Amino acid sequence: MGPVAHSLAALAALAGLPVGLAGLALRPAWRVGLAERCGRRPGNPPGAIWVHGASVGEIRAAAALMDRLRESGENVVASTMTPTGRDLLGRIRPQVPCALAPLDHPWIVEAALRRVRPSALVLVETELWPSWIAAAGRHRVPVVVVSGRISDRSFPRYRRIGRWLRPILEGIAAIGARSAADAERFLALGASSERVQVTGDLKLEPPEERAGLAEDLKSRLGQVPLIVAGSTHEGEERELLETLAGVEAAGLRASLVLAPRHPERFRAAEALARNAGRAVRRRSRLGLRPLAEGEVLLLDSMGELPGLYACAAVAFVGGSLVPAGGHNLLEPILEGQPVLFGPHTENAREAADLALRTGAGRRVANGADLARTAIEALRDPASWRARAEAGRRALEQHRGTAERSAKLITDARDRSRRER
Repeated sequence: MGPVAHSLAALAALAGLPVGLAGLALRPAWRVGLAERCGRRPGNPPGAIWVHGASVGEIRAAAALMDRLRESGENVVASTMTPTGRDLLGRIRPQVPCALAPLDHPWIVEAALRRVRPSALVLVETELWPSWIAAAGRHRVPVVVVSGRISDRSFPRYRRIGRWLRPILEGIAAIGARSAADAERFLALGASSERVQVTGDLKLEPPEERAGLAEDLKSRLGQVPLIVAGSTHEGEERELLETLAGVEAAGLRASLVLAPRHPERFRAAEALARNAGRAVRRRSRLGLRPLAEGEVLLLDSMGELPGLYACAAVAFVGGSLVPAGGHNLLEPILEGQPVLFGPHTENAREAADLALRTGAGRRVANGADLARTAIEALRDPASWRARAEAGRRALEQHRGTAERSAKLITDARDRSRRER
């Protein structure tokens, strides 16, 4: 860092000090992970590939990329902007050290890079932090963007600041864009054509294998059309029970599968269904007879929801009628079933856009709208299920994204080593 940069950094730190101290005093949440935000990163193997994603959605999507890198013998560390993203990776990939990202201040990112000493810095989507990228360049750490995106809303804004954005893009060794349109936008903003390629969207990559279903569960599902509601939250089960009642009032047959998102809510969901006059069968105590018309199957097991989507007549993904951000909308589509979801899909925006664009999904405004759409699907099951095919084909275009992204990263890292 030169003298001018040192001076600017010092002035910025002094100017922001009163605000920072006041924030720490008044907002306890700011104190969470403060040492990590100031560059502390314990337990990191030197030479690892550092993968950074903004929050839960990006970290979840990057998990498959981390798997590919580790399978090829690479050490991987991670960072994210939010404690929820850090905690998520700790649960799903405990073998990958993860901390909160350093604040984008020259002194702090310098300290973090000295501690980690990564062989490459990977930024998921559009995490273009100027001080971090500049510091990586000074440490000869190649920066790679994967699943790179520039939205319709962001593109005009980026063009207006093109003079300042161009040096940032010049500091990036390789960009893996999620689509041809995103690649064109990176080029229009000044990225070098030799460094940009389309690798796909990590958030939309389908799993390698289709889900199966245990024989005992499959044999107990019976012949009644199923409304399968996955990852539900408090407030949604009531709407789904009313949807089942609305379906019956329309003269149609159905049973309901409820899969609460959190296991601690199994008992509450069961009580709610019983209070609504429904017979409830728990997956863990299924018994021998098939599921009967009007009954509720409470899925209190793990890993069986995708297989049940494949057997559904109507599939709904929860966390979306209530403001929880939505969950995995792709599972039903991959199992050949269109997906219904509510207005709250902030955590699954890309999947929601794909579902709506291809016709493989329908957004419902509320519980009454959910009931109307379920009745429509049950009255014309063949045309309803046909809607999922376009979505499934669109998802197949993203198969191999993690593999292509991993190769982009290691190629950029190896090229950087040769050029030193």
